[in-house]
Amino acid sequence: MKYLIYLGVSLGLLAGCTSSKVNTAKRTATPAASPTNRSTDAFLFSVRSRFLDNGSQIRTYVRVQPDRNLSSADFAQEFRIRYWMLPDYGSRQQLVSTQLLKLSEGENFIRKTTSGGPVFTVWFDVPKPDRQIYTGVVMSEITDAKGGMTTHDTFVRFQSGKVGDYYAVFDGAGKVPLFENFARQGDTVQLMALQRPDTTFRFFHYGFEFDAALPPMATLRPQPKQLYVDSSAQVTTRRPFTIQHEGLHYFVRDTTESFGIGLMGVPDRFPRYTYPQQLARPLVYMSTNQEINDLRNGGEAKRSLDRYWLSMSNGNQQTAKRTISSFYRRVERANDLFTSYKEGWKTDRGMVYIIMGPPTRVNRSKDREVWVYTKRNSQFSEINFTFNKRNNQFVEDHYELSRFVEFQPIWYPAVEAWRNGEIE
Repeated sequence: MKYLIYLGVSLGLLAGCTSSKVNTAKRTATPAASPTNRSTDAFLFSVRSRFLDNGSQIRTYVRVQPDRNLSSADFAQEFRIRYWMLPDYGSRQQLVSTQLLKLSEGENFIRKTTSGGPVFTVWFDVPKPDRQIYTGVVMSEITDAKGGMTTHDTFVRFQSGKVGDYYAVFDGAGKVPLFENFARQGDTVQLMALQRPDTTFRFFHYGFEFDAALPPMATLRPQPKQLYVDSSAQVTTRRPFTIQHEGLHYFVRDTTESFGIGLMGVPDRFPRYTYPQQLARPLVYMSTNQEINDLRNGGEAKRSLDRYWLSMSNGNQQTAKRTISSFYRRVERANDLFTSYKEGWKTDRGMVYIIMGPPTRVNRSKDREVWVYTKRNSQFSEINFTFNKRNNQFVEDHYELSRFVEFQPIWYPAVEAWRNGEIE
């Protein structure tokens, strides 16, 4: 059998995958509006952010990837960024009034070239409120001279004591923090704080293979798993070190702390998968147990993967190639967007994103996201998937789906559409 289908994926069928872009459709926004993102995937996930406690201020980092190649001078001229702070989601009271950030390279933004084009990391400091308040929401409104606009929310804490509020994993140069919970094997990074003395951390490496998400109808919670440390070492803030292994890395100042900083070590091509063993794993969401066993135990991995996709398409190679391209584009996007202490495709949000695609809109609060899907053919008029933020010692943004048996008549047709090659 020829390996046309598998080789098509490994050699570039996924090359058309888009990165996060600022939406260029003109929109309006009320500065104090409750954060609700709508419409296209690029708009829903166009901006990333994180915060660090900067003593008497909160520093907010916002990463923007425009939809075109811009120099630093062009970015400063064509983009406008306003920010303000609310006490909570949905509130119209402003703890910090709206400010216009005057962009200046090196002073409050930096440009970095990536395979997907230039990425700009912008930062600004917001004063902590005078009165006793423990959390807030920093809102960022990013406007493009071409008419595009997006409003982004960053949930912040003022005095939690969590180590991740004060320290973060930065790039090797110590210029900007990582916005994802992963670094590629061989990458150089460093732990840093803004207003704290050099600190020694102990880090632990876990080579544990976390399970993929259970279907939305599986209402029984899985049993917790025991993690075993493969190795440990010490690192000191502001001293670069290299990610040497794949798997979960966990950094703590003291082993008695309840929360630390987690970072996934991933392959050098992540979030893209190219090897057949990697490509086979996410198929668990659309396959029978027998099909998964055949993929795992079918002998030569490339041949088994080809057989799988050709079987799904009744031998039609064009249908198979189209479905392969769509499926692994979503897997790549899920890895990029939702990796927590495990790869993004294994998370609940990643699973729903892969099977259902980008939601019509996302309603966000400090402890949950509600993904809303509107009418698709005759399957449903509107369906909501609610993801609740779960505290864990590794990462801040891990969410779990509220599961119900009522998802069956929605989920099974969506899976069947993948199996029949009917995905748009």
